[in-house]
Amino acid sequence: MVAERLSAEGERKVPERDTAAKLNASQAQEYWKQPDDGVNNPLEYLVDSERLRARNASLLSVFEKHVDRSDSILEIGCNAGRNLHQLWAAGYKRLSAVEISEPAVNVMRRYLPTVYKDSNITLGAIEDIIKTVPKTRYDVIFSMAVLIHLPPESEWIFKEIARKAKKKIILFEGEGGEDESVRHFPRNYKRVFQRLKRPQIDQMWPVPGLPKSYVCRVFEAMPE
Repeated sequence: MVAERLSAEGERKVPERDTAAKLNASQAQEYWKQPDDGVNNPLEYLVDSERLRARNASLLSVFEKHVDRSDSILEIGCNAGRNLHQLWAAGYKRLSAVEISEPAVNVMRRYLPTVYKDSNITLGAIEDIIKTVPKTRYDVIFSMAVLIHLPPESEWIFKEIARKAKKKIILFEGEGGEDESVRHFPRNYKRVFQRLKRPQIDQMWPVPGLPKSYVCRVFEAMPE
C-alpha cells in the first residue's frame, strides 16, 4: 500500500528550486568517475548492514513480481555490483550494466569475481553509452539511486531508455525535496515516462532500505 505522502495519482510534488549552484553534466561525470570527497566509497556498497539487506529485499521483491528469469537486464550505474549480485544469486543470469567509475568496477572484479565474469559491464557515462545500445537487446532497464544524479541537460536519456526497454523500466529513484545537494536532481518519474508513452503499472513507497524521498516505479513498454 502506498503511503499518504503520494497523491491519488501516485505522484510526489517536487518543489521548484534554484539549480544555479548544481553540477552540470560534465562536472557530474567527473565526480562520479572517482569521488574524492570521502563519501561514495565503492566498498561501502558491499558491506553487510540492515539497511542494505532491506534494500536488497526491496529490489528482489519487485523483480520477482515483474521480471522473468530469462529476461535480459541492463542496470544503469551498477557501482561495485551489489544489485547485480543479488539478481545473479536469485537466478537472473542475463545481466549487463553501465558504470562510469573504474574504481567501482575494479572492486566488483575483486570481491564479486563470478558476478563480474558472468555479467557484461560497460565502462563509461550513460550519456555516451545509451545511444549505442541496440533497441532489441534488453527486456528490462533499471536503476537505483543513479538517475537522481543526472542534471537536466542529460534528461534526453530518458527517451532513449523508453525506446530501448522491450518490456519494463524499473526505477528506484529520489523524487522529493529532501534530496538537497549539488549532485541531486529529484524529479517525478511517473510524469517523465508517461510523457514518453510508458505507463506506470506498479509503485512502491516507502521503499525499505532507501530514504523516504525515494519511490520505486515500474513502467511497461507499449507495443509499437
